[in-house]
Amino acid sequence: MTYKLFSLSILLIFLVLLSACTTKQAIDSYTINSPYKLEIKEHNSQMSPILKQVATTQPVVALSFNGLADKESTLRLLDELDRLKINATFFLPGMRVAEEPELALEIKQRGHEIQNNTLNYELMSDKNYEQTYVEIELSNQILEKELGIKPTLVRSRSGDYTDKMRLVTSQLGMSAVVSYSINLTNNNEQVNTTDLDKLISRGAIIHLNSYLNEEIINSLEEINKIAKENRLTLTTISEVLNNSYTKLPLEKIEILHPIQFNSNFVNAKPDIFLSNTDSKKEVALTFDDWASDIQITKVLDVLDNYNIKSTFFLIGKGVEKNPNLAKLIIERGHEIANHSYNHLEVTALSPNDLQQDILRAHKVITEAIQQEPLPYFRPPKGVIDEESAKVITSMGIQTIVLYDVASYDWDLSFNEFDIYRRVTERTNPGSVINMHILDNTKTVEALPLIIEKLQSEGYTFIKLSEWIELNGIDQ
Repeated sequence: MTYKLFSLSILLIFLVLLSACTTKQAIDSYTINSPYKLEIKEHNSQMSPILKQVATTQPVVALSFNGLADKESTLRLLDELDRLKINATFFLPGMRVAEEPELALEIKQRGHEIQNNTLNYELMSDKNYEQTYVEIELSNQILEKELGIKPTLVRSRSGDYTDKMRLVTSQLGMSAVVSYSINLTNNNEQVNTTDLDKLISRGAIIHLNSYLNEEIINSLEEINKIAKENRLTLTTISEVLNNSYTKLPLEKIEILHPIQFNSNFVNAKPDIFLSNTDSKKEVALTFDDWASDIQITKVLDVLDNYNIKSTFFLIGKGVEKNPNLAKLIIERGHEIANHSYNHLEVTALSPNDLQQDILRAHKVITEAIQQEPLPYFRPPKGVIDEESAKVITSMGIQTIVLYDVASYDWDLSFNEFDIYRRVTERTNPGSVINMHILDNTKTVEALPLIIEKLQSEGYTFIKLSEWIELNGIDQ
């Protein structure tokens, strides 16, 4: 490994990096006395992770700002955050901190987190390794000298990231290159909270540009209101990380029941489970599909209130967007199985497309919940035929689960009493009740009515695996 040791002037580096010189030419040309010394080390090919969303089941969301505006605007922004009692993460450019250290220190003293926004607040996509190193390491040094902090995270001006940034941050021992999961700044540099209620979820990282202070200040109350309506708390990135869990990559998760492609499905013998005809007064309450953070949380809360554990058949593409929610379902003591990736009717798919869809969902769900789901599959809309059942079974799916009670809670014309009557009038001992976790439905309102009615009639609620195991299917 080779090293180049330089003593650099921050101002000269700023000017030179704006010129057409290469970084090496700049460094070689300007070696004057300075408190900042740079040692550009060759990388070892190790890359730090990219952080877009934090793996957590806690109801926390990171609020972050890029850049540093003028003093008056920044103080007004800090005052509004104080009023709303929000601590946030500020990514500050090193040069701006060097120019106005007192303003940066004010942000720190107000209880906010400060991280690295590169030296000159430039786009990083066209920077080579040496240029990227200068941008990140010199900014680190300024933040440490002026504010007494050692940044562990870095973000570029736009939230974009490059392999060079990942190489440098790994070399410098930093934790991650931060992007975002929610960008509230549109192409016209305006703050847009229109769809935030659908996008916000636990572990999300919200990105705002601090130089748009007027709009940011006016939007903070609405952002905070939406978070509270979704039972989520806005805080710093580090605080969200403190509530995170270790997430293993798919290849390191133990798999006991592999699901895989199998073109030889002709002789497969499907096991299709409709209901438990030998049951006492027991019913299985099951849920299909996917929804927003708040809707799923409300369903889980109702089940907790009645101490009921259920079986959830999840859509892969939904889980992929918000894996933390799937992990939350497992943490609450429920079980999860496969409901396809794209939610297409299985009878309309070719064997190859069907298996590809199921396998994709299986991988997404496995990585999200950090364990393999039950080896069960429920076809979208409950539609199945002999060939598709064989195709599914040949992959290693042990049980295809249907149902004998359809709640129709997905129908937006149904109110909670329609759903209640439909379920309770059709339920018998051993029934499998099919409900849904979908937004804008009356499922949450109907659930207590259904549960209390069936309990008053002597029914108890069980997870599907309890019946299927009794029927001889080894999980």
